[in-house]
Amino acid sequence: ALLGTCIAEAIATQADSMGHKADHFLMQSRPGDEPPAVAWQSYDCVVVHLTLRQVLWEAASARPDLIHTCALTDEEYDNALAAAYAHLRNVVEKIEAAVGGVVPTFYFAFVEPPSTYLGILLNGRRKSLHHMVRTLNDELAALLETRGTSRYIEVNDLLGYHGLAAVSDIYSNHFSHAFFHGEAIRSVMTRVSDALTVLRNESPIKLIVTDLDNTLWKGVLAEFDDIVPHEHTEGWPLGYVEALLEFKRRGGLLAISSKNDHAETVERIRHVYSNRLSVDDFCSLKINWEPKSKNIREILAETNLLPGNVLFVDDNPREIEEVTRAIPELRTLSGDQAEWRNAILFSPHTQVARISSESAARTELIQAKQKRDGLATAMSRDDYLASLEIRTRFDVIASASHPKFARALELVNKTNQFNTTGKRWTHAEMEALFASEGRVVTVNAADRFGDNGLIAVALLRGATIEQAVMSCRVFGMGIETALLCTLFEHVPSGAAGLAALYAETGKNKACAS
Repeated sequence: ALLGTCIAEAIATQADSMGHKADHFLMQSRPGDEPPAVAWQSYDCVVVHLTLRQVLWEAASARPDLIHTCALTDEEYDNALAAAYAHLRNVVEKIEAAVGGVVPTFYFAFVEPPSTYLGILLNGRRKSLHHMVRTLNDELAALLETRGTSRYIEVNDLLGYHGLAAVSDIYSNHFSHAFFHGEAIRSVMTRVSDALTVLRNESPIKLIVTDLDNTLWKGVLAEFDDIVPHEHTEGWPLGYVEALLEFKRRGGLLAISSKNDHAETVERIRHVYSNRLSVDDFCSLKINWEPKSKNIREILAETNLLPGNVLFVDDNPREIEEVTRAIPELRTLSGDQAEWRNAILFSPHTQVARISSESAARTELIQAKQKRDGLATAMSRDDYLASLEIRTRFDVIASASHPKFARALELVNKTNQFNTTGKRWTHAEMEALFASEGRVVTVNAADRFGDNGLIAVALLRGATIEQAVMSCRVFGMGIETALLCTLFEHVPSGAAGLAALYAETGKNKACAS
């Protein structure tokens, strides 16, 4: 559903030509304008294009033509900006109340005017229309961060990529009209589609396994007597590393599978990348002369990940073929190295809807798991569990305002293996669960190797466990038993016991028993 004026209508028309079914609903951004009465729940998402000039008109009492904001006093300018934001917030609140969080709602950014329209030698970064619109975008993005199902969609980078003059009328019309067309609309609608993929957690990549020679750096370093770092990293390798580290920051895992001698290669990584990239950034190092398919199988076992959630990057097509013959579900990236950076940074499958503290620390948590697994092979199960000194904390969530709600919803919607039904929940469905007196019970766990964070969730409605999920990094620690025991404490009085729902998904055999 496209909500807005003429630009939203043009976007809807273009979206239809791309194979999407898009309906346009007229809504101005003026005071008193109300969203139309629409069955929003029948759509995959609502896309909102707010009318910039109508928002700015609300701020124009001091000087109707806001291109001349530089003529305002500092106080007049600040008042105008505050008035524009207050009106913008009011419009958003109306839309939020009308849609009610039943589907994701995406708000397009305003098109930002060029900062040089005042003159190339004058400061256009402050007290200008450029500054005002950019600040409104900042405020809109911050406002939507607090919403459960609403998101800010940036468009200015896409317009810049295509060339602002080629895909917008911002140079031929007045700045606040901010129309864009053609390839820009197609790119923007692709971004909306990608945003839905991210929110739905469709086929996410959770681990990238990388080769080294001609992959993490240029050349085969073992063949060089004298290694000059910048000669091997300048250009696409630095871009590739930049993308890998951003993937890790989002909560992804990194590993290495390389045919080399281990000790010498680890030292080469330190020498070539110094403090830019550390071996500690990788959760697993398989640097040996074994087949890479064997190494990757071991990495999958260490991380408890499914092959379909793993990307293998290697410049050598023969290595790609060897690995995919053995593990056909594995995803791969090869070919032109200069394209790898953008593929990793911008693919919806490498992105997340939010970054939690648990996500940001995932590499350290997997490294702690590997230490626990090492202990498990050396002693009995009971002695092993006792040696871990496991500490658990249980919380009961009864509303979306609970500080742990966002992480709990994230875990439910991204877990595949220990997930009793495989169901993905929307924010609105969770609200409905709470409204029917349902509860979400969460588990935080720590042991002597570190704090694992929030690692298990159960959705309880009455005397039925509707769903239970648990992070793969705590498999084998008995957490699911502790959770089940705690759930019995929440059985309604008069109930004979607990029932539980289970649906086989093809990926969740780990929790069948």
